[in-house]
Amino acid sequence: MSRTRRFFGGLASGYAHQTIATVVGLWLTAFLLTRLGEHEYGLWLLVAQLLGYLALLDLGVVALLPRETAYATGRAGGVAAATDLPAIVGRTARLVLWQTPIVALAGLMLWFYLPATWDALRPPLGLVLAAFVVLFPLRILHATLRGLQDLAFLGMAHTATWLAGTAVAVALVVAGFGLYGLAIGWVVGQGLVPLVAWIRLRRRFPQALPRAISKSKTGSPARMLKRGAWVSVSQVSHVLFSSTDVIIVGAMWGPAAVVPYVITGKLAAVLANQPQLLMQAAEPGLSEIKTGENRERAIQVSAALTEAMLIFGGVLVCVVLAVNEGFIGWWVGSEQWGGLVLTALILGRVMLSHWNLTIATSLFSFGHERRLALTALASGVVTVGTSLVLVARVGVIGAPLGAILGVALVGLPANLVGLSREIGVSVGRLVGAHGQWLWRFALVVGIAIAIATQWTPPTLPSLVVAAAAVAVPYGLLMVRRLQHPPLSIYAHPKLKAFLTRWSS
Repeated sequence: MSRTRRFFGGLASGYAHQTIATVVGLWLTAFLLTRLGEHEYGLWLLVAQLLGYLALLDLGVVALLPRETAYATGRAGGVAAATDLPAIVGRTARLVLWQTPIVALAGLMLWFYLPATWDALRPPLGLVLAAFVVLFPLRILHATLRGLQDLAFLGMAHTATWLAGTAVAVALVVAGFGLYGLAIGWVVGQGLVPLVAWIRLRRRFPQALPRAISKSKTGSPARMLKRGAWVSVSQVSHVLFSSTDVIIVGAMWGPAAVVPYVITGKLAAVLANQPQLLMQAAEPGLSEIKTGENRERAIQVSAALTEAMLIFGGVLVCVVLAVNEGFIGWWVGSEQWGGLVLTALILGRVMLSHWNLTIATSLFSFGHERRLALTALASGVVTVGTSLVLVARVGVIGAPLGAILGVALVGLPANLVGLSREIGVSVGRLVGAHGQWLWRFALVVGIAIAIATQWTPPTLPSLVVAAAAVAVPYGLLMVRRLQHPPLSIYAHPKLKAFLTRWSS
């Protein structure tokens, strides 16, 4: 299978998984709220955040394995000729095994020092932590398949194992096991992932598996840890920015406060994943431009990607702003609605994050991992610090406000400066290039706010009508941007003809 077919197969399976996970996840949230209540469900929402911190202890080693696997197969011209691949996987396995006792100790400390108000979570969390430690070194199997670009299979396997774990959890909750049922379902779903990956490797890529854990000096642990250090810093920064808000809200206002906070941002979080998939797909092309084409081409592509992300993300922000209250009332009940201000701040964080993501993706493709890691860390620290102060003073709206300050004051300016230096364009020109998008976006945001304050759609058909009342004007305003550079340069001729007919 060609690299292009693997890419599109992985993209298709990724979108399919997101669609299934969204539909099932929306139903599951309403189901668990009814069965468990706000307090217990709020406690469970905290589990994923806590595990995110434990996952950081691999120090970027597993995150490097897909790239190292791809390097090995690329040098050899294919997996069959990559004789050094088993040694790479074996060395990584050895290093991860060294880290596992540290993970076990950290998990024990996390369990032991759990706040007294979260005591109901302690027994099921103990089960989850034990499984996490056991499965920690087995993540290299999944990472190896990613490096081998078996993306379509991984997408299907991810969906199947997630559905299996969810089914077990639902059955056990119905049977009255409560948080224990959710914990067992999580263990089943996560335990199936390495099992399926190992079977796939044994049958499809047996030559990639080591016969023994490598002790060769090439690629020593110290060298691998050094290379993974900046990846680890970026991972820490991501957790600080994207996951700590739930922990802060739960610690200061209790697990019950986590539920309306998460639910109010649920639709924004789901839709925000869509543009990110596009940016992940763009990384290889940007890297190729860096080494194979001129600076003007790099400027052109970077501008097009940023404009596309802003247009795509903008319509999602406007639609969610208009329908979120009605959607939550239809979905789980209006008592879980966190308010228009909270929604607007969450969406502001999403929009700024999208813009920052496009710039960071360009910088990553141009080889600025160290700069990105330090910038992200500084942004994460500012996010956590301001969130702690603001949540204590103004309540849950302080969490997204802190994240906005972290991006707006640190992450976005620093990355804009980095991209400006890389491509030789002033920061003012980079920002000013999106002025035409900005006034159109602001106009439709005004329409969305007017709808949100005057009308709460109570049914699914009325939600569709409210969404269309925002999306159609947005599309009519933005179609002109798609017909002009830089986006028009990359539009397919048939798309150009369609846009011309539609806007005429």
